[in-house]
Amino acid sequence: MSEKQTHTPGPWVAMGKAVYTESDNPTREILWGGHNTRSASDEEKKANARLIAAAPELLEQCKLFEKCLTHLINSGDSGADLERDNLRAILDKVEGETA
Repeated sequence: MSEKQTHTPGPWVAMGKAVYTESDNPTREILWGGHNTRSASDEEKKANARLIAAAPELLEQCKLFEKCLTHLINSGDSGADLERDNLRAILDKVEGETA
């Protein structure tokens, strides 16, 4: 049985239209916005690169938020159930737990 593939460890940094990781020596390119399957402005490509570069940090914050929601639910806040379930579904997609 093969080991589960995970994403390149962060931190990642956006530089123009490209995303690089600072976790390797030397720095490794994660994404370059020069080749797209659709037409996009340079500003859109740069915005996409910034969002993608923030992905490892966003993932860690989502995991922390899921723990906070679980604590609220265990403390009797039943209004957080749906939000936690939605967040768990997103985390499962990100981590390859669902198709």
